[in-house]
Amino acid sequence: MDRDRERRARGEASGPVANGRDRTDRRVWMGDGSARRTGGTRLIPTGARKPALSGGSLPPTLGKARGAPCWLSLASRDIRAAEEFYSRVLGWCHVPLLGSPRRPRSLALQAGKPVGTLSETASDLGVYAGWMPYFAVEDVDVTVARLHERGATVAVGPLATGAGRVVVAAGPDDAVFGLREQAPDERWTVGEGPVARLELLTRDIFAAALFYGGALNWADSSCDCCEVEYVDGQILVRDGLRTVAALRDGTPPGLEGRHRWHACFRVPDVDSAAAA
Repeated sequence: MDRDRERRARGEASGPVANGRDRTDRRVWMGDGSARRTGGTRLIPTGARKPALSGGSLPPTLGKARGAPCWLSLASRDIRAAEEFYSRVLGWCHVPLLGSPRRPRSLALQAGKPVGTLSETASDLGVYAGWMPYFAVEDVDVTVARLHERGATVAVGPLATGAGRVVVAAGPDDAVFGLREQAPDERWTVGEGPVARLELLTRDIFAAALFYGGALNWADSSCDCCEVEYVDGQILVRDGLRTVAALRDGTPPGLEGRHRWHACFRVPDVDSAAAA
């Protein structure tokens, strides 16, 4: 398949791929150097070291804290090209879901484990194209009120779905994310399995931590919520003993200072996947 078409499917412009690597754990960016409208994809080796926690490195658990990531979705300009790309690079299979002919949808699976949903969006609608995380909340109305108080914009919802109500919003830094009252698939996890973690690259991690911490009740000891910790220049978000998200300083290749949530996926070999 034409590589330029694949990049357009992910909301990227054509041109040479710019792979920015973190030498400590052999990560690689998958994306075009001039990408403007998409959240990036990062590949992490299956055996990559995990961020250290206080008291040493601990094994993952299966906690389901409020405010934790609970799902991923990809809005693509060309879903078929996106499916072929992720099948070739990451070995995913795709199961068609109900949707309109103009907006096909599919469920991505890796070794039988759910990764997220892919959907096609028309390029002339100006809809965000890229990966978007959803965070678990008990009541979207309460959380939406907190978002408004903190300068966020609610773009979609609340909408009733078969898996609870859903909201799509953008923070003060324009990073797009969603809220869900119920995870679409309880088998989905982050911190283990195909989804290694979610990352927000921003120029002010402390402002981002205040926004998301206040809106999603991170570090609220009065409820079953996520915990946060500042480690090695980044803010880690944990669900139980799993690191599920990180807030990091910087901007990804090609996004020109735009703040985005990025999905990190595990692969056995980064170089082989990047060359696929």
